[in-house]
Amino acid sequence: MREIRFDDLPALQAVSGGEFGRWSEGLDITQDLIDRFAELTGDHQWIHVDRERARSGPFGTTIAHGLLTLAVTPRIRPPADFVVVGHAKTLNYGSDGVRFLAPVPCGSTIRSRGRLNAAVQHPRGTKLSYEMAVHVVGQDSPAMLSRPVVLYAGE
Repeated sequence: MREIRFDDLPALQAVSGGEFGRWSEGLDITQDLIDRFAELTGDHQWIHVDRERARSGPFGTTIAHGLLTLAVTPRIRPPADFVVVGHAKTLNYGSDGVRFLAPVPCGSTIRSRGRLNAAVQHPRGTKLSYEMAVHVVGQDSPAMLSRPVVLYAGE
């Protein structure tokens, strides 16, 4: 795999933009996973946890919480085409946005793909902005788009 130093802005910028990369492994969205997330967050809205009521609802089944889809993105991280090296720290710098575009039905499988959108100098190192698309397997359009930001620091 190609290694790029965290402070090599021209090399990082050269791999930014372009098409989404390869697909991640899939993750099955089960009712147990949905129920455990509901318990953890206290979000017991019927569309997520009431199987009987959801059968006659708009999707014919329960659906995953949007925030559950976001929360599992580390489990379905897409394979990288390069690795950032030479840094002392990697910091989750937040997100430039998240959009929930389609439901994730119980019983479906999700997977993701991503791309590096931008690499910019930051007073503490280099800030990389990514884009990740999470799809329900079999659907062309994404269920969720997120824009995570990572800060790589040298010291």
